[in-house]
Amino acid sequence: MDEDREFWLESLDDLDDELAAGDLEPEDHRVLSRSYTRKAAEALRGDEGQSDVSEGRGRGKLIAVVAVLVAVGVVAGVFLARAVGSRHSGDTITGNDAVTSVPGLLRNAEESAAAGDLEEAIDIYDRVLERSPSNPTALAYKGWFLALEGREAEAADVLADAVVVAPDYPDARAFRAILLYRTGDCFGAAGELAAFDAADPPEFISQLVETQGLRTNIALCQIALQAQEQFRTLADLGLAADDAVAGARSLWDPTTPGLGDPALALRVYEAVLADDPDHAGALTYSGVMLTQTGLGDQITEGARRLNQAVAAAPNDPEARLWRAWLSIGFGQTDQAIADLDHLDTLNPPPEIARLSADLRARLG
Repeated sequence: MDEDREFWLESLDDLDDELAAGDLEPEDHRVLSRSYTRKAAEALRGDEGQSDVSEGRGRGKLIAVVAVLVAVGVVAGVFLARAVGSRHSGDTITGNDAVTSVPGLLRNAEESAAAGDLEEAIDIYDRVLERSPSNPTALAYKGWFLALEGREAEAADVLADAVVVAPDYPDARAFRAILLYRTGDCFGAAGELAAFDAADPPEFISQLVETQGLRTNIALCQIALQAQEQFRTLADLGLAADDAVAGARSLWDPTTPGLGDPALALRVYEAVLADDPDHAGALTYSGVMLTQTGLGDQITEGARRLNQAVAAAPNDPEARLWRAWLSIGFGQTDQAIADLDHLDTLNPPPEIARLSADLRARLG
């Protein structure tokens, strides 16, 4: 381990010399220095590895407990068909030979990946990085393909460099969020997802993140890991309000109230409302939950929350739906019809439309 550490420390000195001599660009120096420093630190920790084994096993058990929550499958082909080629502006480099220029090599890598040969694509990205060490596309997609090949430790290093080189490159942020999530770092994944959102990602990548349920799964993972803690705010959970509500909705569904974990879901809603008292989703579903308990004070509070949800977001389909449900229970037919009529003007999602039709059938 001492030899490894000395090697990386000497390599860091060499980088400084190359920068001073003008043989290395400052951006490349920063990225490589970060990578070499991390490797030196890993070598330094090597002697402590044995003592860390039992701790790692313990954490492994914890991750196993929430394995169902954190499992996510992201099909490589979907990204390859539409996302490869979503290049960062920093990719452009001069070169006339379409086979050996960076743009030409990137195209070759795309073709190899599309043909299912990820190893060849990785090799081609290595050739790109020999010429352009801070190329965002090469770093991001090499890291992603390494992850798909099961080489997660290598992928982690490459994707860490990718987000340093191009903090606003959404592909790199999405890939790193997925990798961190898969390896149990829910809070790190949430941070990458926030950076992904801030990077103004293309619609097709945003849609993929949504359709894969990445946000909800990250939220569920964080909630599960924090369940034994006395979290009170979104900061404690490390979640955005909408993501926390999505996670809580997965914990408890008002259409199947006897299932799930309503107590934990209510704690999440309370954390959301502590930061955003007018959050329509948190008001709506905590309101429904409280009214379904059948206790007088809680029914009153639940009704208040549903009314507040509609007042805060008059065009929120779910707030309208569940207030109509409550109004039917209270015998307030006119209010229920008014909410359902307004809901029909909002082009609600299919599931909300179905539930709305069920409520109308109850009205006769």
